Amino acid sequence: MHAVFVDANEALAVIVEQQTAPGDTPIVIHHDPDVTPEQLPEVLAGAAIAIIDHTYLPTDIARQCAGLKHVVFLGTGARSYMNPEELAELGIEVHLIRGYGDTAVAEASIALMWAAARNLAVMDREMRAGNWIREDGMQLTGKTLGLIGFGG
Repeated sequence: MHAVFVDANEALAVIVEQQTAPGDTPIVIHHDPDVTPEQLPEVLAGAAIAIIDHTYLPTDIARQCAGLKHVVFLGTGARSYMNPEELAELGIEVHLIRGYGDTAVAEASIALMWAAARNLAVMDREMRAGNWIREDGMQLTGKTLGLIGFGG
């Protein structure tokens, strides 16, 4: 049994190679982040596990992938790329990465909060156009921040 990372970019391929330990299920890395769904039956030939970052896996294509039993989707929004219920009917289980991106989303939210409070986008555009505008922005000291939901 082996796995195939079907759409590994250079950075992800390096991480997989570094993190794979002796005795782990062998992972074949397909170094083409632009692989098309039509290429998947050939790319996944003989594989029991597909690791997918962002490639669509239509049910009719999955049906052509003999031996495929598991899809590991590197994220939480697998339904944007495949139909987990239809794949389950084919005997293919879809696995998600719980918490994937939670830290990045939280950090981006904080960055956007600061940017909005200080009008950074407007200031950046004006400076790039050669204009210096006096913009104090909002002082956040003493302000209360309300959180609605915690993501993930």
